Amino acid sequence: MLARHIAATSLRAARLGRPRQAAAARFHAAAPSRRTGAAADAVSKIIYKTPTAPKTSHQVHVLNCFMQDEPGILTRATGIMAARGYNIDSVVVSRTEIPGLSRMTITVKGEQAVVQQARKQLADLPQVWAVVDLSDAKVIEREILLIKLSTLGADHFTCTADSCTPRHPQPPTAAPPAAPAGADADADATVELVIESTRRLGYIRNLASMFGARVVDVGADCCIVELCAKSERIDAFMKIAAPFGILEAARSGRMAMSRTAKLSFTDDAAAEDAESDEPPPDLSHLPPS
Repeated sequence: MLARHIAATSLRAARLGRPRQAAAARFHAAAPSRRTGAAADAVSKIIYKTPTAPKTSHQVHVLNCFMQDEPGILTRATGIMAARGYNIDSVVVSRTEIPGLSRMTITVKGEQAVVQQARKQLADLPQVWAVVDLSDAKVIEREILLIKLSTLGADHFTCTADSCTPRHPQPPTAAPPAAPAGADADADATVELVIESTRRLGYIRNLASMFGARVVDVGADCCIVELCAKSERIDAFMKIAAPFGILEAARSGRMAMSRTAKLSFTDDAAAEDAESDEPPPDLSHLPPS
C-alpha cells in the first residue's frame, strides 16, 4: 500500500506540472526509517527554495567577427544587424596583435536560425575575414565595469556648474541645504560627514573584495570601483551596490575568447592512437559512383 501511495502521489504531481512537488513527495516517502525529522525538513526547504532557470525562446549568442581595420566597416556591420531588427546587447571592437586586423565581439539575443542568418550576412562583407559563433563553444568571457558610488547615501546629491548627481538630480542651480550658522556648527557638520563617508567607504571596500573588485579612486563624497568579471556577476554587483547610491556606471561590453588550451600533453596523443586503432568505415552499402 505504501509503494502504491508513493507512485500515485508522484504521478499526480508530475501530471500537474510540479516537478518540485514530485521530488519532495518521493523524498518524504523513501526510506522513512533512515531519516530524521530535521533532515527531512532541511532537504524539503532546499528542494522548494532552489531557483530554476527561466525558460525563454531567445538565447544569447556571442559572435567574433574578424575584419579589416577600415573606416566605415563598423557602421556597415552594425547596420546589417539593425536592418534585420536584431536585439544587440553589446558591441566591443578592438585591435588585435596583427596590424590592420580588428576583432568585433557582438552579443545578440535571438533564435538560432535568425542569428545564423545574421552571421552569414556579416561574413559576406568584403572587409570581413571570418565570423565565428562562440555560443556553444568553451569560452572565457569578461566585462569591465567602472561604477561611481556615493559614500554619503543614496539621498545625497552633488551639484556643480556642469553636472548634478545622482540620476534623479535637482537642477544645477539648486544648492544643498545650508548648515546652521556659526563656525562651530559648520565644523561639527563637516566632521560628521567625514565620519559617515569613511564608514560607508569601508562597507563598499568589503563588498568589492567579495566580488574581486577594487576601489580605484576615492573622493570626499564618492568612490569609483573597478570590476572585471562575467556579465552575470557584474549585474549581481550592481544590484547589491544600488542601496549605496549609484552616481554613474560604465560597462565595456562582453569580450569572449575560445578556450583551446591543452590540459595535458598526453591527451591528444592518446586520442590519435585511439582513432588509428579504429577499423575503417564500411562503404559497401553506398551506391556505386
